[in-house]
Amino acid sequence: MTMTRPPDQPPHANALLYCAVNGIANNTNGIGRQTKTLLATLAHHYNRLAQTAGAFTPYLAVPEPGPATWGYNPADLAHARAIVEPLGGHVIALPYDTARPLWRPSAWQTLSDHAAAAARRLARTHERVLVIAVDTPFAGLATNIDPDEPIDVVLALFSTARITEHPPDPARLAWEERALAADSQSTHVRVADIGAYLTRHLQQHYHLTPGRLVPWPSGLHLTSADLAPPTITEAEQIADRFDIPTQRPIIAAVGRTDHTKGLDLLIEAAAPLRDQLHLAMIAVPTDDERAALLRQYRARCAQLRLSATIVGHYSRALPRALAALPATRAMVVPSRGETLANIVFETGLWAQRHGALVLAPALDGFPEQITDGHNGLLYEPDTPGALTAGLRRALALDDTERHRIRKAAYRRVMAERDATRHLDTLLTRIWRPSTRPVDTLLHHPVPDARTPRSQAPTSTSATLESPALEAPP
Repeated sequence: MTMTRPPDQPPHANALLYCAVNGIANNTNGIGRQTKTLLATLAHHYNRLAQTAGAFTPYLAVPEPGPATWGYNPADLAHARAIVEPLGGHVIALPYDTARPLWRPSAWQTLSDHAAAAARRLARTHERVLVIAVDTPFAGLATNIDPDEPIDVVLALFSTARITEHPPDPARLAWEERALAADSQSTHVRVADIGAYLTRHLQQHYHLTPGRLVPWPSGLHLTSADLAPPTITEAEQIADRFDIPTQRPIIAAVGRTDHTKGLDLLIEAAAPLRDQLHLAMIAVPTDDERAALLRQYRARCAQLRLSATIVGHYSRALPRALAALPATRAMVVPSRGETLANIVFETGLWAQRHGALVLAPALDGFPEQITDGHNGLLYEPDTPGALTAGLRRALALDDTERHRIRKAAYRRVMAERDATRHLDTLLTRIWRPSTRPVDTLLHHPVPDARTPRSQAPTSTSATLESPALEAPP
């Protein structure tokens, strides 16, 4: 594998600027995993992408990392730099007011302004710049780009306030509506077709026109070592390290301390089955008042006399182990609102030999991921007692049925969620539009079957200052 170019070679004609709030200097949610997936794709498949879409220089833009960054980890930042710098790119720090909350429209405007300025600087040394603006904080980026500049923007929303907030925050809603209205009028801005549900949602509620869409589904770097199923011994050792008993059936869940993740719903639903299961839950505290939910989850489990282990910090190893444990009957995603959930795809890979089935509500994007009884289980979230019934169903399945469902989940992820193929399609669509259309993601070559060279770090506990970040030329 070669991912370098001679340092004295002029910059490639094309530049890719990927803007994300995490996954570069921290990694605490699904958006961060998408960024890690991009980094793995660049590290292992850059040459393949360059052959089909044309050579390019990758750049990453992230809010200025440091002690104010939620879950800041210098090893994450070093990993990101180790991927893009040999390819001629840089990690670009975007300044913002670190003394104020990040998840506010005022901070998003600042980040969007600085990301647009970075794109304009890159346009001075590259003939074409493609900006992938990931999620809500960068939705305003395109309004700062002059249509005459050689800059294309793909807005990759992974959710909206209408999906995850009930009721939606008016300020966030106004930000999204303004951004999508402006983007719909610009010829150099497109919106990523992440999945069928979100696309319908944007068309119905934000008046997005179909002509603005380009395909870029959510995916995984399928050959990453941390997506390979662990052995039973390895999974049991990790569970033991977190004091999770494996003598009785396990119901697992992973999420942030956020109302929309529905972890409180799972606790209540598991209570009637307290004599039949152990609840193993990872609840990662957010960086605001919602962090107090962790204490509430633990207190409620104690009040209900529920056998439970609630891990209150991020771990990449633990979800992998829980999914693959023979004792785990279900990986539950009890969300109140969700476009797509990475844990559904990841569980399909981790549990291919033994372990969990996914149990999720039949709302939003989950029916797009799961066909009930085929590659997972769905329940009706508006039906009283449905989640408890779903847990009973998962506990009652025999080994033959569980094996059939797990195999179907694995095959579907492998067939549909190859991030390298998805990025290839997107780049080719933007940079080589005159070639054969690449509207479909079917019948592409299989991903390079290479042993991963390196993996992103998993620790997010450090609080050191960020090393200096290079600005673009």
